[in-house]
Amino acid sequence: MRPDLQRAIQTLVADLPKHRFAGLRPRERERELRFADLVEEGSKSVAIGPAAFQDIDIGEAYPVRCATRALWLAEREGVPFALLLDVDEGYHHVRARIEIAARPDAESRRVTARIGEELRAGAAEARCWRGKTLVLDPAREDFEISAAGLRVERAEPVRREEIVLAQKTFSLVERNTLGFVREAERLAQLGLSQKKGVLLYGPPGTGKTLIVRWLVGALEGYTKLIVSAGHYGLLAECLEMARALQPALVVLEDVDLVGGHRDGPWAASGGALNTLLNEMDGLTPEARVLFVLTTNRPEVLEPALAARPGRVDQAIEIGLPGETERLLLVRRYAGSLGVVDDLAARIARQAGRASPAFIKELMRRAAQAMLERGGGNALQWQDVEGALADMLGAGGKLGARMLGADHRVGFAA
Repeated sequence: MRPDLQRAIQTLVADLPKHRFAGLRPRERERELRFADLVEEGSKSVAIGPAAFQDIDIGEAYPVRCATRALWLAEREGVPFALLLDVDEGYHHVRARIEIAARPDAESRRVTARIGEELRAGAAEARCWRGKTLVLDPAREDFEISAAGLRVERAEPVRREEIVLAQKTFSLVERNTLGFVREAERLAQLGLSQKKGVLLYGPPGTGKTLIVRWLVGALEGYTKLIVSAGHYGLLAECLEMARALQPALVVLEDVDLVGGHRDGPWAASGGALNTLLNEMDGLTPEARVLFVLTTNRPEVLEPALAARPGRVDQAIEIGLPGETERLLLVRRYAGSLGVVDDLAARIARQAGRASPAFIKELMRRAAQAMLERGGGNALQWQDVEGALADMLGAGGKLGARMLGADHRVGFAA
């Protein structure tokens, strides 16, 4: 945990007023830096001068300014020592390594061993990251200014009332996530596992991501790690972070990208599925990790992932809303439009099995049609009917499915 290690070093040297600090720059950039390199000459020599820093955003008012390669000279309890820091950014990780050099006597070994333990403990506490929503980014090209490693994800919190879902379904989600977390410690006292996996599945646009965002805000005291399509190459590292930062919520979005049936056409390459299965199995029963997986295509998932308790313990369908929920959605997405009760009810009834995303876009396009005919802000059925025709157009059944509805959209269901 690089920012925590930096803070641990700063705490150490703050109590040593006579310490000296310098930056290090090897002539060969890709080399691993060690104390022995400081006496090299020529092309292998190390330049000593101003230090290079990276500002690491930890989601607080100010970033943590972290040295990349640096040397501290100090004295503690009468023992002079040197501390070397070397940071290397690989694709899969950011590795920070320290070396401590001192005289070869018993007192120096005791003091330097204690310093090493303090630095390791400070880094392992990971206070900079705990309780936050994190994404693990790979290393990027040289022209990128963003560093590899953990990044705090900032997103507007989602309130419970923003989720339009059948009460029975929502209760099932809540009972298997927040409810389970509330009772995790008492379950552990009974000798039961604190690890759980929940699969949310259903058509596109039905609110799976919204539910995840609500959970991220509602799970207080949990560190949340988000793994999406562009980050599955770092899956093993993300799950390692979850173990280190537990209690943790791990969100695996569109898990079918790596969890496809091993014998099917959607099987992922590169051993990603095996990594996922092994990492989920490798967590001890005492591990406080909640997995939430999402997919639009549950039928393609590997049975060893989706149909085995201990990996996925509860599958919950987030389906297309019923007429009651559609009416609530029409009201919500109408905004400040003038929609009389009869028209709202007709839209909800005639829209058929349409997703929240579809209804949101339907109301926007109906508003556009209203403005084009000069209707002020009073919506009429002809605006909605024209919007439906535009949205479906020649796409037919395929167009409906792409917009998060079944082929009966536009007809009472």
